[in-house]
Amino acid sequence: MRMRGLRRSRNAHRDERGAAAVEFAIVATIFFMLVFGIIDFGFAFHSWNNAVNAAREGARLAAVDSNTTDITNRVFNSATGLDPTKMTVSLQCSHNGGAFGTCPAGSSWVAGDIVRVNVNYQYSMLTPIGSFVPGLGTSLTLNSSSESRFEG
Repeated sequence: MRMRGLRRSRNAHRDERGAAAVEFAIVATIFFMLVFGIIDFGFAFHSWNNAVNAAREGARLAAVDSNTTDITNRVFNSATGLDPTKMTVSLQCSHNGGAFGTCPAGSSWVAGDIVRVNVNYQYSMLTPIGSFVPGLGTSLTLNSSSESRFEG
């Protein structure tokens, strides 16, 4: 009689052995997705920060130099760690407090004009985590802009 009870408890214990492996697989999947998502968004934030710094450097040069080619080159040279083929730079100018438009030839800039440097960077995620989030996808468009007053 006593042996039967012992046998039943051994069989009941044996039936639950695989449950820990299944629970670990579920929890580990969620945990690793969370960790890799944090890492990926950290790299995206680093890229955005580089784009912001590059726009700021372009605006600083635009305060004293009206050559748009020099400004664009400064932005690309300041964007260390970013792929230049995924980056676009545009300049906008405001004359006498008017609306922003395309920047005219450098010789027509006057002191007090506002120059806006826009940098757009297409960041490709390292992991496919973004494809699991609706509306996010596998790439992000990082935008930054900086303005300065042209001093002549």
